[in-house]
Amino acid sequence: MLKIIFHCDFLTGGINSTYLDYADGNSLSEGDRAFVIIGATGVLYVYRLNATIGGAESSPTKITPDTNAGTKRWILIAIMADLTTTGRVN
Repeated sequence: MLKIIFHCDFLTGGINSTYLDYADGNSLSEGDRAFVIIGATGVLYVYRLNATIGGAESSPTKITPDTNAGTKRWILIAIMADLTTTGRVN
C-alpha cells in the first residue's frame, strides 16, 4: 500500500493543512509519515501514523487528527534540532 508523506509547519491547532492534526483520519493509513518543521525554532519532528493505538493526545509525542480520528494517532519517532548553525544535531 502506498504511504502518504505529509509536510507541516505546526503540530496542533488544526486551522488548515499546515497543521499536523488537520488531516482527516479517513484519509490516513497505518505507516503514513509526517515531517513537521517549526519555523520559529527550526526543530524537525518526524511522525509515523499508528492506526490502532488510540488514547489521549499528548503533544508532541502523540497527536490526534481533529476529524474522524477513531484510534489513529501520529506517534513521534524522532526530533532533530536546527542544523543550519552547526551542521549537526544539537
